Amino acid sequence: MSQIQIVGGNQLHGHLRLSGAKNSLLPIMTACLMVHGTVYLHDVPKLSDLTQMLHILADLGCTVNLCGDTVKIDVDELYTHVINREAAHKIRGSVFVMGALLSRLGQVELPFPGGCAIGSRPIDLHLTLLRQIGVKYHCHGNIISATYQPRRHRKPTILTLDFPSVGATENIIQATTLGIAGNTYIINGVAKEPEVVDLCNFLNQCGAQIHGAGTDTITVHSVSQLHGTKYTPIPDRINTGSYLIAVAATGGDVTLTNTIPEHNLNLLNKLKAVGAKITTTQDSIRIVMNRRRSQHFNVHTAPYPGFPTDLQSQFCVLTTITKGHATITENLFENRFRYVPELIKLGAKITVTHNQAQINGVSALSATPTSQLCPSSYAIPAVHQCVGTTVTAHDLRGGVALVIAGLAAKGTTTIDHANYIYRGHQDIVKDLRQLGAHIVALD
Repeated sequence: MSQIQIVGGNQLHGHLRLSGAKNSLLPIMTACLMVHGTVYLHDVPKLSDLTQMLHILADLGCTVNLCGDTVKIDVDELYTHVINREAAHKIRGSVFVMGALLSRLGQVELPFPGGCAIGSRPIDLHLTLLRQIGVKYHCHGNIISATYQPRRHRKPTILTLDFPSVGATENIIQATTLGIAGNTYIINGVAKEPEVVDLCNFLNQCGAQIHGAGTDTITVHSVSQLHGTKYTPIPDRINTGSYLIAVAATGGDVTLTNTIPEHNLNLLNKLKAVGAKITTTQDSIRIVMNRRRSQHFNVHTAPYPGFPTDLQSQFCVLTTITKGHATITENLFENRFRYVPELIKLGAKITVTHNQAQINGVSALSATPTSQLCPSSYAIPAVHQCVGTTVTAHDLRGGVALVIAGLAAKGTTTIDHANYIYRGHQDIVKDLRQLGAHIVALD
């Protein structure tokens, strides 16, 4: 069992460069299945989820080579439409293979995808849209088998999502990109997340004809073939937000580079409300936190540009050590609050009812201290601190929240099942050590 151990109480200082977004790279990697030629993806972080996706591509017939932070993917002929069951169960992103293979091969056999246990996350929306364009599928056991034979359309096919699902949006885009040239698909109610825009930009660079990404309606004009390209994905806005919240929780002065501030405007406004001084350039964010001020929050997770569900747990940590009352409503995933009992071990005052958490900030969080208390010289000048203990990560984002809690804690916090964290933050220990945190990985 992998662990992370933190001696908390240190402020964070320095500069940190962000890598490419995992949530962009997963669908971009599957989109490579539709390309005839070679794709070079730059600024690719070493994450277990991305490694698993590359294994899936290789199993399908792609030639994959890694050199530093660049991945070279050669796609000539794919020799199977069947996705490896074990690999698919490990990552939720395997669902994106469905649209890509239907577009390229006209058939796919896919086990129900895995990932973090943050909710049921059904793929009904995906299947509904695919059925509307003519995909025929059936489920037997834990396997989805689907076939697709595009037909020429005299007029555009209009599709509408009942909910702006990122995954369903990205899947239907891939399923309609390749096909009979001249066919047009108008997709209403789509997700507007930056990662959706990034996927469309990548596909367009490969020769696709996709318009409207970032708005409520995306139009796809099918093309008969895509060519290779070189592409750098957008920086990871969720990792950016996690590090910003960490500084707000510990105090300090950190500049994050290779980031896009406008992708985190909702969070930046909330950090300013608790006293953070934020300055931005086109590709950097500097946060200075000297003292948190009392604040009352009412946070509702929502599709972009609303508050991201992937930052909900991290932000909750900040509210537990901020004087005032906070209400956090989780509108997207029903199991996002699995981290709450772990924060309560650290002394947080949180009650959860259904999809809503009520948090009362306290002057000091407390728990049974370990023998490795941080020196007083590491104490942050904020008025709220917490004391460490042993906690357990149950999913990626909740695990990162526990890291932030450990950084702010006075004492030693040990996080069990750190492997969840490495799915999206492979270098989190190295990054935080670079900023002055006392943190180590224990394997």
